[in-house]
Amino acid sequence: MSHLAAPPADETVPGDGGTTGERRKVVVVGPAHPAKGGTVAHTTELARHLSRDPQADVALVSWSRQYPAVLYPGEREVPGGRPEVAEFVPTTRPLAWDSPASWLRTGRRIAPADLVVLVHVVPFQVPALLAVLAGLRTAGSHARTVVVAHNVLPHEPRPGDALLVGRLLASVDGVVVHSQAQAELARAHGARHVEVADLPPHLPGGAPLTGEAGSLVPRDGGVRLLSLGVVRDYKGVDLLLEALHDVPGARLTIAGELWGDAGRRVLELAGDPALHGRVEVRPGYVPAAEIAELLATHDALVLPYRSATASQNALLAFAHGLPVVATATGSFPQQVTDGVDGILVEPGSVPALVEGLRRLADGGLQVLRDGVRAPDPHAPWAAYLDAVAAAAEGGTPAAPPGGRLLEVAKRGAEHALWTRVGVQRRVGEVLGARDLAAPPSLRAVPSGVPRTGVLQDTAEVADAVAQTRRLRLPAHPDAPKNWDALGAVAAVLTLADDGSRTARVLDAGSARYSPVLPWLRLYGLGHERGALAGINLEFGATVHRDGVEFRHGDVTATGLPDASLDAVTCMSVIEHGVPVQPFLAETSRVLRPGGILALSTDYDQDPPDTTGITAYGAPVRIFSPADLREMTALADEVGLDLVGELDDEVLSHAERPVHWKRTGLDYTFVLLTFRKR
Repeated sequence: MSHLAAPPADETVPGDGGTTGERRKVVVVGPAHPAKGGTVAHTTELARHLSRDPQADVALVSWSRQYPAVLYPGEREVPGGRPEVAEFVPTTRPLAWDSPASWLRTGRRIAPADLVVLVHVVPFQVPALLAVLAGLRTAGSHARTVVVAHNVLPHEPRPGDALLVGRLLASVDGVVVHSQAQAELARAHGARHVEVADLPPHLPGGAPLTGEAGSLVPRDGGVRLLSLGVVRDYKGVDLLLEALHDVPGARLTIAGELWGDAGRRVLELAGDPALHGRVEVRPGYVPAAEIAELLATHDALVLPYRSATASQNALLAFAHGLPVVATATGSFPQQVTDGVDGILVEPGSVPALVEGLRRLADGGLQVLRDGVRAPDPHAPWAAYLDAVAAAAEGGTPAAPPGGRLLEVAKRGAEHALWTRVGVQRRVGEVLGARDLAAPPSLRAVPSGVPRTGVLQDTAEVADAVAQTRRLRLPAHPDAPKNWDALGAVAAVLTLADDGSRTARVLDAGSARYSPVLPWLRLYGLGHERGALAGINLEFGATVHRDGVEFRHGDVTATGLPDASLDAVTCMSVIEHGVPVQPFLAETSRVLRPGGILALSTDYDQDPPDTTGITAYGAPVRIFSPADLREMTALADEVGLDLVGELDDEVLSHAERPVHWKRTGLDYTFVLLTFRKR
C-alpha cells in the first residue's frame, strides 16, 4: 500500500496526538460546496480519503466564484444550500475566476505543502491553475504536483483548449485520469507521467430506500426508465427519445437541467404526440435528497451517451439496486456487465438503443435486477490513492519535443502539404479531362514494399524517397516514414479497393501532415464526404483538408458502425502506449469482411534497452519478434489474418536505418497487413 493509501474502512484513524515523525502536508485544489455536481463530490471525498493517512495534514482549497454566468447556464450552487456530501474540514475558498491575484496568492500560501493535487475540470480554469503553480515556484516550493483530470479536453472543445491543457499537463509531475482513452489524450498533450485509475464511488443521496429495488414503481404496465443529470448533446438523450418510439409500453423520466440547444431538442422530441403520456420531463437540478426516491420509482437507469470519459451514474444505479442500459463508451464497459447487471449497446445508434431497451422490456428486467451488486464504497479508493502517489513520483521524459516552435513547424508542414495536394489534384483533373494525363485511378501503384515485412537498410529508405518522387507524391520529411506509407497505400489500393477508388479508409492515430491520406486522395479516393478520415485524441474540433476529415477520436473506441470501413491504416502509433488488444478488436469490428489493416511500428530483431526512457508521457517501446508474434495471435483471435509470414528470415534486418534523435535510439520499422475474415 502506498503512503497515500487509506486505511481499511473499519480501522480507526489516529489523531494528531497519536502520531510520531514528520507530518506530510497535502493540499487539494478543486471545486467544493456550495458548488454542485459529481466533481465536487469527488474532490471532497478525495480530500477526506487522503486525510485518513495518520501522517498527513490535508487541506482543501476551493473557489468562491468558479465561472461567469455566461459559461454555466445552469444553477451554479446547490439549491437550498445543503451539502450533497459531508463537507471536508478544513476547506477554504480563496480562488475567484475574476481575480488573477487570488490565483498567484493561493500558490504562494500553499508553498509549504509536500503534495499539491490540482483538479482539472474545464480549460477555462487552467490559467488559474497555472498561476497557482507559478505561485508555488516563486515561493520556492518543493511540492510534488499532480493533476486529476476529469476530462482532459471538454466534450465540446473550443479553439485554444488544447494549448491551455497542454501547458497545464506539461507543468506537473504526473496526471491521474479515469480511462485508457483519456490517458492517451493526456500523453498527446504533454503529460510526463500518466496513471489510470477507475473513478471510485462518491455517491450523493445517501442510502437507498428500504425495500426491494423497484418496489415503488407503479405497476400499470411497461418498464419505467430514468435519464438523470444535465442534458447535453454528448449525453444522447435525444437518441433515447427517438428509440422510445419503437419500444411500446416503456416510459421515460428525464430529470435534470436542460442546457442550450440540446435541452431545447429534448423538449421538442418529448412533446411528440406519438410519445404522449410516456415521457415526463422534470427540468432543473436534482438535489441529492431527492435521488433515492427518484431511483426507487424507476426500473432502470439509461445512459445513452454519444461519448464519455468517466461517470459514476452506473455505480449510483447499482447502489440503489437498479440495472443500467448504457452505451459502450467511457467507463461504462468496465462498470456494466452486459446481460448480468445491465445492457451495453453501440454509442450513437438509435437502432442499437431500441434493441437494448427491448431486451430490458421483453422480460429481461428481473434477470438483470437479480444480477445487480452494490459497489464497494471503500476498496476502490485505496487503488485511487495509489495512482495519485504514483503520479506524484513523476517520470523521466526524453528531451522535450520542441514545444511551440515544433507545433508551428508542424502546422506549416500541414498547410504546405494540403495546398500541394489540392493544386496537384485539380491540375490532374483538368489534364485528364483533356486527355493529357491518365486519371488518378490509372496512376502507377507504389511497389517494392512487402505487405508484411521489415525495413532492411538505408538503401531501402533511399529507394522509397525516390519512388515518391517518381510517383509525384509529396514525400514525408522524415525519410524512413515514406517506406511504410508506400506499403500501406499499396495495400489499400490493391487489397481493399476494387479499382473504383471508392474504398472507405480510416487513418488511426493520424497526423494532418502525415502522407497516407493525402496520397490516397491523389489516387482518387475520397470523392464521397467522410470516405477518407483520420482520428486522433489530440485533435479538437473537426478539420477538413481537401475533402479529408480529421476529427477527435479514440483508436480503441472509434464510434463508427460495424463493418463500415474497407481499410484502416495505423502508422507509427501503437508504440506510444496504445493498448494493442482493444485496438485490434475495434479495428476488426469496423472493418467489412475482406477489409484490411495496414499497421507499422518501431521494431528491432534485438531491441535496444529502453528502460527509463519515455516520450509523450509513455514508456518508449520497440517491438521484438516475440512481441509481433503475440500481436498476430491477438489479431487472429478477433478475426484478423496476417497477409504474409513472420518467419525468422522476414524478421531479420541488416541495418538499423531509423535514428530517433530525441532518445538516441537506433532501430527499424515493420509493416504488418491483416485481412478481416
